[in-house]
Amino acid sequence: MVAGSAQSKWQTPKHKITEESINKEIETLNIILTAKVERTAITLQEYIDMRLSQGDTLKVIREDLLTDLEEGGRIFGEFKNALQPTFAGSTSRFGDVGQLAELGMSGKRRWVAVLINTCPDCLDRHKWPAMTWAEWEEEGLPKSGATVCAQSCHCVLMPAEILKLEPIYRKGG
Repeated sequence: MVAGSAQSKWQTPKHKITEESINKEIETLNIILTAKVERTAITLQEYIDMRLSQGDTLKVIREDLLTDLEEGGRIFGEFKNALQPTFAGSTSRFGDVGQLAELGMSGKRRWVAVLINTCPDCLDRHKWPAMTWAEWEEEGLPKSGATVCAQSCHCVLMPAEILKLEPIYRKGG
């Protein structure tokens, strides 16, 4: 590219897709983490209020909460456990961003169930016809929370022209 041209290497379609997707992911992480922190704060306040109403002192409550924090107890352990699928989903979605930037948004894609503890929603979507990226965004992308497995989803959207999928059926159902 010519220096000073209107379209530099940082304004390519790949860069635009990547930048837009990263901004969406940052916004998503902000929403999820804010909600998890707020839920933990409510749980902490409830715990403190309950203990105070039972006659415990702030010193004893503080010591118990520090132990809970150090040992991953009921309150802080729940918060920590809630973060793992959030970050796993985010990391996986960043991989999807890379694939989207490389392949572009044109063409149709099929939902591919990866078959690792696959939820019923994902098994059903595996049978759906190929759709455009925009149509999948409307229905809900893998790992977006649109399916039962939410952040724990292992499914991917693959270009339809490279796939020949058969429906998946579980035994006994």
